[in-house]
Amino acid sequence: MKIYRIIKNFVYSLLGKKTIGARALVLDNDKILLIKHTYMQGWCTIGGGVEEGETPQQTILRELLEEVGVVAKSVKLFSVYHSQAEKRDDYVVFYICTDFIEKDYICVSEIKEKKWFKLKELPSDISSATLRRIKEYYGEIEISDKW
Repeated sequence: MKIYRIIKNFVYSLLGKKTIGARALVLDNDKILLIKHTYMQGWCTIGGGVEEGETPQQTILRELLEEVGVVAKSVKLFSVYHSQAEKRDDYVVFYICTDFIEKDYICVSEIKEKKWFKLKELPSDISSATLRRIKEYYGEIEISDKW
């Protein structure tokens, strides 16, 4: 999976192809659900790429179930961001999920770990983008249009 992702990103950057992803901040009162991937460092929000024929909302509902076993009853659009982190134009549609049922499993092998963190006890190795999204949601910083 990691090699495929690297090759795909390289080809997309050569072709100048724009991509769309969907991510979600899953909240339960004062707790936040974060994941660690097998192919990157740090804790981050749940999400993935929008597949052909899929809307961003369909993508995040699928990714929540596949990656962390969360069946979202609803998601709310928070913002849309632009990212050039992988040397291509990528747009991230970001959702908030507070109404869900959690099943106790991880469905895909790319997820190393999932864990609930209290808002006041976030991990030291949280990704910078994830920390910005949390601060934006709680009104600690202004919402940016850059991922």
